[in-house]
Amino acid sequence: MQKNSLIFTAVLVVVLIAVSATACTSLFKPTNAEVTSVTTDKDLYHSNEVMMMKILVNSSGYTNDTSLNLEGITDKFGQTRLSHVMPANLTPGPNVFLYDFHLPTCSKFSGLDPGTYPIDVTLEKNGTVISNMSITVNLEQ
Repeated sequence: MQKNSLIFTAVLVVVLIAVSATACTSLFKPTNAEVTSVTTDKDLYHSNEVMMMKILVNSSGYTNDTSLNLEGITDKFGQTRLSHVMPANLTPGPNVFLYDFHLPTCSKFSGLDPGTYPIDVTLEKNGTVISNMSITVNLEQ
């Protein structure tokens, strides 16, 4: 009888350890998140217009302490004209972020010639890149 009790206790301990490990793994499982789309309201912009950006991020769970870093439109002097960090606390499913940027003057004197310029959008958590996407915008005078 004592042997059966010992076996039952051992099996019970193994089952409890397995259940606990599964529960802990699902509780602390890292959330997957990805920048799925970056769009602007127009294909072509002129000097001093407002560019409206829409950024879609898909997340598998809740994620705090996350940020979206927007960077681009570098002039011929090496100055990055768009540099913005926005908090991006995520919820499960699609998350939409909107950003309006007042474009600089496009001229040879401003160092921003007419042309196509890249913009990088990076999703970060605690300084670690989770996902990124790049788009281009066309600027004219």
